[in-house]
Amino acid sequence: MNKHIRWIIDQYHVQWPFVVIMVLFTLISSAVSIAYPYAFKRMIDLLGNILATPELFPEPMREVGKILWFFMAIGFAQFITGFYPSVRAWVNLRFEHSLRMRYFKDIVTKDFRFFQHYRTGDIVTRLTDDISDYPKISWFLCSGIFRAFNSFSMILFSLIVMASINWKLCLFSIAPLPLMMAVYYFTSERVYTNFDRNQAAISDINSQLEKSFSGIRIVKSFVSEEKYNRFFDIALANRFKTEMSMVKLDALLDLIFQYIDYFAQIGVILFGGYMAVTDEISVGTFFLFYTYLSMMIYPLLDLPQLFVSGKQAFVNIDRLEEMQAFPTFNKDEESGIPITHFERLEFEQVSFQYPSKEEAVLKELSFTLAQGERLLILGATGIGKSTVANLTLGLLHPDAGEISVNGHKLKDLNLFCLRNMLAAVPQEPSLFSGTIQENVMLGNTQATEAEYRQALKSSQLQQEVDGFPLGDQTRVGNRGLDVSGGQKQRITIARALIKNPELLILDDITASLDAENEEKLWLAIDKHYPDTAAIVISHRISTLHYVDRVLYLDSQGRGHLGTHAELVFQNKEYHDFLHEHLRN
Repeated sequence: MNKHIRWIIDQYHVQWPFVVIMVLFTLISSAVSIAYPYAFKRMIDLLGNILATPELFPEPMREVGKILWFFMAIGFAQFITGFYPSVRAWVNLRFEHSLRMRYFKDIVTKDFRFFQHYRTGDIVTRLTDDISDYPKISWFLCSGIFRAFNSFSMILFSLIVMASINWKLCLFSIAPLPLMMAVYYFTSERVYTNFDRNQAAISDINSQLEKSFSGIRIVKSFVSEEKYNRFFDIALANRFKTEMSMVKLDALLDLIFQYIDYFAQIGVILFGGYMAVTDEISVGTFFLFYTYLSMMIYPLLDLPQLFVSGKQAFVNIDRLEEMQAFPTFNKDEESGIPITHFERLEFEQVSFQYPSKEEAVLKELSFTLAQGERLLILGATGIGKSTVANLTLGLLHPDAGEISVNGHKLKDLNLFCLRNMLAAVPQEPSLFSGTIQENVMLGNTQATEAEYRQALKSSQLQQEVDGFPLGDQTRVGNRGLDVSGGQKQRITIARALIKNPELLILDDITASLDAENEEKLWLAIDKHYPDTAAIVISHRISTLHYVDRVLYLDSQGRGHLGTHAELVFQNKEYHDFLHEHLRN
């Protein structure tokens, strides 16, 4: 089975009750549509027969009354089926919501390689523009397919009635179909290619917008507005070019399909008119055929249009499936061994290499961290300190060696349970658009007011929050644009501490904290979170006073573990590093 057909069937399986409703609604709508012309045929033929042979109809009004009741029944049914377009639009939205949730849920489980490969604007385009509106996936799954199904059922029902009355005239009605299918066959590949290029151009525009707005401070500080205007102009020009190629192709296909059907319509009118004049068919039958033919114009266009819009939707499906199929090692984060407390972390001969690097950043790294112990990681910039933190969180997987928690291999653990015990403060603080309280409570939405206040105080944020006009209801703006770098860092620290973590990972947080606030932070952690183990990455020598041991990563990516005193006297490279790099 074709992969796209299989994918569509999978989506229908998820939404099967609504698909069944659509099938029934479509069939009823089609039957009601073709019933009107048939009722008029019977009325015209009846009136003609009554006028021609009144002796055969002793109660003519009774016969007319039956047809009028038939009209009323059709009218009521048509009122019900009048909701069909609205129901179809509603089911479109259900597919749209379901698809967005499905692929978003999958994307957030991806590892770092995925987000290096796909740009943010590209991901946003695939989750928004590729899914909604005509002729994208959600529209195609319901409106696209069921409009064609509605057209097909109308044509089928009409042809059954027409064939039962006059098969020769019926053949004229279906004459355009083979030619329409031939036109589609020879243009389908071009439709797919043009639409694929257009979607890629939309992704480029959204990526350019994301880069420009997220880095607007840099753009303005370097007076680069004109440069980014040119970048955006180039992206728009490419979008205009691909969009116009789509418009031209669609216009040409619509024109071809319309004229094919118009010529067939003319032929049926001439042939049917001749048959009516020669009394081979009745006037009512000619009216029936003419009406059905008029009704079938757009359905006949809808059938080949299904294949055109299908080719376009297949592009969107492939773009979504491409993201989902991207390899990741974070597939089953909710499975594995659950753990409820932290006892020890062990790195055993761990090596790791980024795909873009020629050499491993970590080589045969081994260390142990026990409950309540604090470990300071030191090393030159780019040597792999943050990599150790990301390996501990399960965001990266080692190429060699094993990482274990409480004696269980990290790859066998339930990562959700593990991360619930951990809290990490990244090197670059990341905040979300919202209030200070909302950003802090993100770490633990079930935290009490006392836990929340304690996190603010421990992170040395309470006094500054009290100084804001709106207090902790002050909005920080997207990415924390409305607060200083130090305030952003302390909000992320409070977000970590509110979890009351058993293992705290602090990645170079002293870059935005002065020595006084750092001391207060560690005193607060000693007092309120005494059993919390910590992995600390820092470039300030004063941090040595608050840790138990040091893990020094040398220029070869190898680790040296010991106390500060041990390493100073036993490791010359560590001694030289301290002398050259650390600041007071």
